[in-house]
Amino acid sequence: NLASELQSSLGLIETITGFLKIKHSFALVSLSFFKNLKLIRGDSMVDGNYTLYVLDNQNLQQLWDWSHHVLSIPVGKMYFAFNPKLCLAEIYRMEEVTGTKGRQNKAEINPRTNGDRASCKTQTLRFISNVTESDRIFLKWERYRPPEYRDLLSFIVYYKESPFQNVSEYVGQDACGAQSWNMLDVELPLSSEQEPGVALLNLRPWTQYAIFVRAITLTTAEEGRNYGAQSEVLYIRTMPAAPTVPRDVISMSNSSSHIVVRWKPPTQRNGNITYYLVLWQQLAEDMELYVNDYCHKGLKLPTSSADTRFGDGDGPELEQDTEERCCPCRPADGQLRMEGEAESFQKKFENFLHNSIIIPRSPKRRRDVVTVTSPANTSSAEPPAPSRARAEPKPDFQIFEDKVVRDRVVLSRLRHFTEYRIDIHACNHAAHTVGCSAATFVFARTMPELQADNIPGNVTWEPVSQNSVLLRWEEPRNPNGLILKYEIKY
Repeated sequence: NLASELQSSLGLIETITGFLKIKHSFALVSLSFFKNLKLIRGDSMVDGNYTLYVLDNQNLQQLWDWSHHVLSIPVGKMYFAFNPKLCLAEIYRMEEVTGTKGRQNKAEINPRTNGDRASCKTQTLRFISNVTESDRIFLKWERYRPPEYRDLLSFIVYYKESPFQNVSEYVGQDACGAQSWNMLDVELPLSSEQEPGVALLNLRPWTQYAIFVRAITLTTAEEGRNYGAQSEVLYIRTMPAAPTVPRDVISMSNSSSHIVVRWKPPTQRNGNITYYLVLWQQLAEDMELYVNDYCHKGLKLPTSSADTRFGDGDGPELEQDTEERCCPCRPADGQLRMEGEAESFQKKFENFLHNSIIIPRSPKRRRDVVTVTSPANTSSAEPPAPSRARAEPKPDFQIFEDKVVRDRVVLSRLRHFTEYRIDIHACNHAAHTVGCSAATFVFARTMPELQADNIPGNVTWEPVSQNSVLLRWEEPRNPNGLILKYEIKY
């Protein structure tokens, strides 16, 4: 964009000690890229007379926005010629602002070669109505009636995002086609009594747009035929909409009863974010865990840290399996069966995590028994799996919710070593009408309670044979999750 490049290079200049000469600059539409220019001192001049010299600029339409700019030319004169789109009113306005009025004659500001191809006698178009939605704006404006109705060809609607109400139609625009404004052609209505209008679509919610309309007319060299119409810049803000989901949710448990959750604001807020709605619910433990024989295969406990549960399968066991698959020796049949069981368990566990299957916990057993024989020093006992014949209703865990204004929350009073699903919704100031965002969720497990797996009371025993005894004990009243096996050391 030429205008942006010129402003970045020349926009900080405040004083020109000599003269300013703009000549044969086809791409220039405005001189507003001299954003901070306050003084042209005139120590040296063009032809010894002219401090400002503007010649043959085919697309120059504006000098500066004089409502926001002040420029002083203490000595010398100005020269304007062959600027067909620069209206005389713009030049005369500069004479008043710079204090050069009366210094120039008619030959130095030629009315026949300046503005002869522009619609300088511009009538102001007034907007009649606008209907605003979250992603579109419907506009209507008064019908323009030039002296010769056949000279009116169409309208062009210019619009762009504008956080502040200080834009000019020429800012960021050049004749090479680069400009910051979006353009939309509007044909004339078929009926002469119908007001023209336009629908601006695919807009961003809760965003301020600057809009103006320009009539496109035939321009000729005939005296009095260079007329046109244009509206003032209108600022309209679209309506709010539901925001997108919060981003990058992470969770961490720092105790057996607390989970810390953090996230980032949504990419598109579509309004002013006022609070986040956080919901959490306890999940039932997966009854499929009872399928495996943990006494012989071993037991790998789930972790309570954040987001690492999904990577548990990528540890040394997976590397060992890879090495075994690459080994030229054929694995034993028993080993293949155990690997198949492990893969089946892994798939079921992943399905549970991703699909959030809620399965009822098994009923508590009053006592568990195991027979210990003398030849070994350690033994494991697996609790009997609950009967599948008696289907019990799924536990209906309560859903809790909280409203927080920050991008973090600490959930407290949770059950130890228990998995929770946590949903976060972003809500803006229009949540009562447009609703909150869709939920982004995360699974988190609290840390285990140190004393929860202790056996309450005493272990009792009775002889069974000459080399074996029968042990009995009570189940922990509130264990850390499901009890999958007991380990006895003696």
